[in-house]
Amino acid sequence: MIEFTETYSLPWLVIAAAALIGALCLNNLLAKIGGNVSVLGRSLRWAVVITVVAAFTLPAPVPGADGVYAPAFIVLLFETVFQAQGAPESARRVLLSGLPLTFVGSLLFFALAQLPLRRQRSAESGK
Repeated sequence: MIEFTETYSLPWLVIAAAALIGALCLNNLLAKIGGNVSVLGRSLRWAVVITVVAAFTLPAPVPGADGVYAPAFIVLLFETVFQAQGAPESARRVLLSGLPLTFVGSLLFFALAQLPLRRQRSAESGK
């Protein structure tokens, strides 16, 4: 298991499960709204869904508590809004570096993964 989940494994499992359920619902919504028009459209939809999952599950250290990690958006929210002398820098850094990398990486992955399927479909339709 990943090191930051060793102490609080059950809450991290709940967070991951909730993020996955929300991502599946978002995927279904986006598929109904936009459909599966093109490879780029499907890849963009999946990249958005994966980025949303990452937004809810990226860990950040909790300031003032050594070895304790929480979802970065929660740390950012609490340290910015609810703490008078909060330190949201680490959570902000995690989100600002992790989310764009996740989006670009997943967009490239899904676009490249669908190219062989597209070639196979066009070859089958040409028969």
